[in-house]
Amino acid sequence: MRVEQVELSVSMRSEVGKTAARRLRAAGKIPGVIYGRGEENVPIAVDGALFATSLPVSGWRSTVIQLHIEGAGEEDSLSTVMIKEVQRDLVERRVVSVDFHRISLQEAVRAQIPVIAVGESPGVKIGGILEHITHEVTVECMPADMPDRIDADISGTNIGSTVRVRDLTPPDGVRVIASEDDVLLVVAPPVRVEELEPVVEVEEGAVVEEGLEPEVVGEEETEEGTS
Repeated sequence: MRVEQVELSVSMRSEVGKTAARRLRAAGKIPGVIYGRGEENVPIAVDGALFATSLPVSGWRSTVIQLHIEGAGEEDSLSTVMIKEVQRDLVERRVVSVDFHRISLQEAVRAQIPVIAVGESPGVKIGGILEHITHEVTVECMPADMPDRIDADISGTNIGSTVRVRDLTPPDGVRVIASEDDVLLVVAPPVRVEELEPVVEVEEGAVVEEGLEPEVVGEEETEEGTS
């Protein structure tokens, strides 16, 4: 499935720096910058709610965006971009900044695309565990051909099977930038109970081997000759 182009309105900002960025976030806006293609960087602000509703939930980095820049000159009021980086707050997970990279619709671009397992694995049906070794791959194509995902067919996989880059069938005009031998998915054998780490039981009255005493949390370690 190819990603549709979206439109997003942003505004130029005259102030930069941490203090200005904090004021923007307090007002519900996201500070950002537009750069690339040999042109000057343009600091902008994006409405947080508009940003969340205008872009797809996944595939931000593969979405072609037409930015409408309020406050720019007439010739610079439109810019075709893709998202290069999104930074989130570590606690609240909200977007705190976003970088846009200028592109040309007539030139091939690269982007990170999620790898999605499709089909039913016979190995998983009998207890195997599907492990995602690589969640994303880099692809190269024209912006209009950018897919939102790359499907990895697991319908022929058994326990011990692997799906590699060579097994992918990308859409027409899309090239995966990776070694053909890179592993994407593995159907691992089920974990047996006897393979789990055994619990060591100590009989009543047994002597615990020196060096295995439990550490006392919060106990202050002291060393002779130190203050």
